[in-house]
Amino acid sequence: MKHVNGLYVTLVLMQFTVLTNATILDNQYAGITMFLCTGVFIVGTAFYVSEKNRDKSRKP
Repeated sequence: MKHVNGLYVTLVLMQFTVLTNATILDNQYAGITMFLCTGVFIVGTAFYVSEKNRDKSRKP
């Protein structure tokens, strides 16, 4: 269940970044926003893969 919570947190961070860029910054930093979202996505994916591998190693 931990990996689901971690994925949800990364999803919220990505949406918050896009929403902030669109509303407050008036899309002036779209490239930086895409870069940050890509980084958060990669971190979230690494977290998910790590947790899945840990779950597999725990099963007999």
